[in-house]
Amino acid sequence: MLHVTIWMNMPSFYQEDLFRALVDSGKVELKIIFARDLTEQRTVLGWHRDLKGYSSEFLDGWRSIPNALRLAWQQRDRLHIVNGLWAEPAFAAALIVLALTRSSYLIYSEAPDPFLARSRSKNTLRAAFGRLIARRASGALPVSHLAADFFGALGMREEMMYSFGYFRAHSSPNGTAAFKKGINIEVVFIGQVIHRKGLDILLEAMQPLFNEYPELALSVVGSGGNEAPLRKQVTDWGLEGRVFLEGVIPYDKIPARLAMADLLVLPSRWDGWGLVVNEAFAVGVPVIVSDQCGAADLVKDNVNGYVFRSEDVLHLRARLRDFMSNADRRQFRSQSKAAGETISTNVVAPYLIECLQHLTGITKKRPTPPWQSSIIMQDQTQD
Repeated sequence: MLHVTIWMNMPSFYQEDLFRALVDSGKVELKIIFARDLTEQRTVLGWHRDLKGYSSEFLDGWRSIPNALRLAWQQRDRLHIVNGLWAEPAFAAALIVLALTRSSYLIYSEAPDPFLARSRSKNTLRAAFGRLIARRASGALPVSHLAADFFGALGMREEMMYSFGYFRAHSSPNGTAAFKKGINIEVVFIGQVIHRKGLDILLEAMQPLFNEYPELALSVVGSGGNEAPLRKQVTDWGLEGRVFLEGVIPYDKIPARLAMADLLVLPSRWDGWGLVVNEAFAVGVPVIVSDQCGAADLVKDNVNGYVFRSEDVLHLRARLRDFMSNADRRQFRSQSKAAGETISTNVVAPYLIECLQHLTGITKKRPTPPWQSSIIMQDQTQD
């Protein structure tokens, strides 16, 4: 039995799926420590906490740092998985205790957002802290190859890293699909309408394609600070009736909305992961994603979608043309559905357990991520 404590910033519906799957395996005795409760931004989107099926507690508000220090000391003999390095000050404090007591811990993290401005002194301090914590860590669960590169820069050896990401339970769409606006091919974007998400890149890439493909339309699901400029651009380019801004929908309605589309595009300038890619694959929808999205790790070109160079409008346009000109897009959907099966929490939880067993020496064989196994099998089939 593995005795594991996971430190998470806040409850989330997809992480809760994973926690319950770990407990249900019968191989993990699990404790979850949350830094804080759900934010208002999350609850507005329909998030709610469901803490059933696993043991959990929250750090004590303004006393969170001494609370974290105490819990780390009390649980120093357990195996710890800590979400992030410095985003949560209380978790950073807990990591110091775990490092000083030579406890076993893994860092579970995305790479830092390169677009987030920081002072030189703060960058220097964080890098020094990161190297100290990484050097004493038992291992890491990097959220995509982007995070693996980040951990490598901190001095962590490749054999200490176990590829990971964000995952959720496989679920069928709820509700009835709405009328598809009279078009035949619908590209959908789901996310915040902000500069980092690159919606302007997608719109520019698609502009000439609307004339080439009269059946093509773009639907935007989400809101954000760039919404007004986007509306103006749609009007200025005369794309009313081809570009639809739908606003925010509750997270539990996203699978049904995705299932109506033919293609998801995530054109982010940066995304540590991009859970909407998981959600698209779960309902059999192929994706085009930028190479600066962690979830690009899940995509196999011309099998379940395409990867394009971030901020390269011409490359994204070429990828869209590749998709539009494909004679059998049904194959894309079946391969996307197959990819979705490899990233469901009921598949990922056993993989995580195997990683922890390998890390602690219980097993000798290093596990292969199930989504990578799927890509290897696809390559062999095509050969």
